Amino acid sequence: MKENAVLGFDESVLVFCVDVSSSMCSTVQEPDGTYVSRLEGVKMAIDQQLTRLSREYPRRRVCLVTFESNVQVLGDCSTTPTTLSCNYEDAEAVMHETSKLNCLHPVSEAVNTIREAVRHLHPQGSTALGPGLAAALSIAIQTRGSQVIMCTDGLANLGVGSLEGKDQIRAAEPFYADMKNLAKRNGVSISVIAIEGSYCRLGQLGVLADATGGKVNIVDPLQLRDEFGNILDNLILATNVHATMYLNPGLYVRHESTVTNIVTRDIGAVTAIQEITFEYGVDRGQTDDVALSDGGYESANEKREGGKSGKTKTQNPVDGREWLPFQFQLCYLAADGSKVMRVFTQRRHVTRDRTQAEESVDIRVVATHAVQHTGRLAEQGRYSSSHLYNMGMSKSLEKWKHDCPAKHQLVCSYQSRSQGLLRSIPSSKYSSTSLSSWAECPPLAIGSDAAANAVYDAKRVSFY
Repeated sequence: MKENAVLGFDESVLVFCVDVSSSMCSTVQEPDGTYVSRLEGVKMAIDQQLTRLSREYPRRRVCLVTFESNVQVLGDCSTTPTTLSCNYEDAEAVMHETSKLNCLHPVSEAVNTIREAVRHLHPQGSTALGPGLAAALSIAIQTRGSQVIMCTDGLANLGVGSLEGKDQIRAAEPFYADMKNLAKRNGVSISVIAIEGSYCRLGQLGVLADATGGKVNIVDPLQLRDEFGNILDNLILATNVHATMYLNPGLYVRHESTVTNIVTRDIGAVTAIQEITFEYGVDRGQTDDVALSDGGYESANEKREGGKSGKTKTQNPVDGREWLPFQFQLCYLAADGSKVMRVFTQRRHVTRDRTQAEESVDIRVVATHAVQHTGRLAEQGRYSSSHLYNMGMSKSLEKWKHDCPAKHQLVCSYQSRSQGLLRSIPSSKYSSTSLSSWAECPPLAIGSDAAANAVYDAKRVSFY
């Protein structure tokens, strides 16, 4: 039995939200020399997943939504498709009209009608992506644990959520924020698949997946079958998840907006492959973390108080302690809507021997956290900070590279992933001899889809 079936999500809805605009007729060449359009690649991917769903998840329901100049809700294709007639500039109107259409049968009963409808899809018109997304989400939020897979090859250019110009991007921000928050509240994941060779402003669309436990990727049309399969493998295990870390008052969680020993993260829907990490340090009144040349970190106040100033560091509640407590609380909603809390508490031995501490480090955790945080910094437009942070962590991990073949391979994997990310983000002002001259940029400066894809991928990386 699959894990989401154990949790009761086996009757959830999978919504395929498909771009059928005219650009989807563009073709790619297969190895045998034949040409396949982007839309044909999507059709083959859906067809393959229908076969798998009817066999492995027969009680799940599938809904098909297409968008071009019009948004069409085909549902499970057992009734006449509905072309939405409301104002496409009004997301609430789109969702209200769509909510009346949710009558879906289990995929085991509807597989043949859906497959036939998919075969008859044809490209035409513009790209009403925003209204299409609103329609798909309107159906998905009615069942907790549902998924939306949105596949597109171009800019949203019609209706709410249009991304064609700077003014429209700014105007669209509230819409995508509302869609993201609505999905999180209702335990729905959104995956965004961009067709390779197109430009979709993945930096804006990717936030939908990043915040809801979905996937973001740029995919060759011929590889869509594998990508859709990977998304279906990424089962939702819990929804409305909140994770809280409690530290001793003498410690603090780094990289938060305020200095605190307690931090809560609103995660939304979670899957088995997600890793959540926290970084902590000793609180001596610090306000900022700065990177050291040897790859370590210290607070700005610690830097001012130590060394040349001759001042001693502030006494801290953890000084002299042999053990420190750590507690992690996980709150989430079960499939039946009941709220669950799990509490994990440990006491960890304190050592002042650096060698002993390093011997007990799980470098998979360190590497995972390092890439994820580098991605978060890049997403915020803090490109110089992401490079500095990565330089420090790379030096820290390098010491484990020659311990054993397994650690050597892991460190090499970390270096490959982190360097791949840093090569993708803006670097025209970067100089290894003058990092301070590399100005920080606003978050939306990640203009290319490839850079956005690399950032979102880094934020969800795991070395387990």
